[in-house]
Amino acid sequence: MNDSCSRQTIRKRDVIILGFAFFATYFGAGNLIFPPLLGLNSGSDFLSGLAGLTLSGIFLPIFTLIVIGLNGDVHTITDKVGKYTYRILLAALMLVCTFVSIPRTAATAIQLGVQGNFPAAPMIPLVVVYFLLCYFFVADPRNVMDRMGKYLTPALAFILVAIAIVGIFFPLGTPAEPAVDNPFVNAFLGGYNTGDVLVSFIMAAVFISSIHGKGYTAVGQRNKVLIYCGIVSFVLLLIIYGSLLYMGASVSQFYPQTIGRAELLVAIIQRIGTWVMIPMGLAVVLACLTTAIGQIAAVAEFTSTTSGGRVSYKKAAVACSLLSALTAFLGVDGIVTYIGWIFGVAYPPCLALLVLGIIGPVLPNHGAYKGSVYLVTLFACLESLPGLSGLAFSKAIVAAVPLSAYGFGWIIPFVGGLIGGSLLGHFTSETEALEAEAK
Repeated sequence: MNDSCSRQTIRKRDVIILGFAFFATYFGAGNLIFPPLLGLNSGSDFLSGLAGLTLSGIFLPIFTLIVIGLNGDVHTITDKVGKYTYRILLAALMLVCTFVSIPRTAATAIQLGVQGNFPAAPMIPLVVVYFLLCYFFVADPRNVMDRMGKYLTPALAFILVAIAIVGIFFPLGTPAEPAVDNPFVNAFLGGYNTGDVLVSFIMAAVFISSIHGKGYTAVGQRNKVLIYCGIVSFVLLLIIYGSLLYMGASVSQFYPQTIGRAELLVAIIQRIGTWVMIPMGLAVVLACLTTAIGQIAAVAEFTSTTSGGRVSYKKAAVACSLLSALTAFLGVDGIVTYIGWIFGVAYPPCLALLVLGIIGPVLPNHGAYKGSVYLVTLFACLESLPGLSGLAFSKAIVAAVPLSAYGFGWIIPFVGGLIGGSLLGHFTSETEALEAEAK
């Protein structure tokens, strides 16, 4: 099937449904509670804050997904680093899903979406109901994305866009002076906390499978659908992120920088008007629910595949739901207290893999992959891993690396590992060739 034929057969309805489902998977708990606080930090320089958040929280995740799709899958990139790299990386990310991002969606949905409107609502029964709903949508792996894109996401998008319009055209106040020295860098680093670059690695197989399920099996056709869906997701995320960040900036003169993330979002909703409390509560629940559904499906699929079918998809989904439910009882702030270092360790290696996925065709050998990923991972551990990052020598190394103060310290180890690994790979291959000739 040639490209022109593929272009004619791509159905707009499929692109919209899948694009909405992709958006919903990305747009979860963190995407609701972090942008308003970044806007509060940015104040009158909210455009710089939005630029930083757009780059790290929207462009990078969607671009990562497209790069993975163009390479075929995550395996294609990670296999050049090491035989077991894929399993180690994905297993680590699945643990992040199970014990961080999925429970955070449940805690946020209940504390903001339900208890924000009904303070006396009990936590434990609501957590149980939340994960029963998740399992209802996850149970059939063939229709996870389709169900979300058809039913849950349109309602979510409609509510959020309506609130966004109100927040933009009827400002809640005048932004104060920025509370941080560099709103762009602050928002860029804050965008890491959404965890969406990791979501791209986690969900790539599910996303690509959902496109295949629509009948787009030719590689060129599949990649076009993936790009179109990415554009739909980008536009929706930009509208919602921009409005939430702007609303946070608009109330920056009223609230201290120490205000809690969930508390700030509730305060903004109350300022818009009591009429918006119920719709926003519903939007919070839908946003969190769709993300949890997608990630539980990814964890279950990965577990079933990796175990060679010894653990069934449904059993893995049940186990993930139970473990996430238990973690959700910590609440939003309890989960956020340990989320920073996890993303700090996980993000740089994933960004390194993203760059390798782009420049792979011009790299001389697999040593470049190994050197760059290994050094970046080591740097990320020195910078963020609890215990290790607090040691004097770790602080000294991180401080000495250029760009580390701006959140880009991983770039120098990446370049160094790329060059060193390429040279080592070159000499190793030459030595192996000489030994083979000698035999």
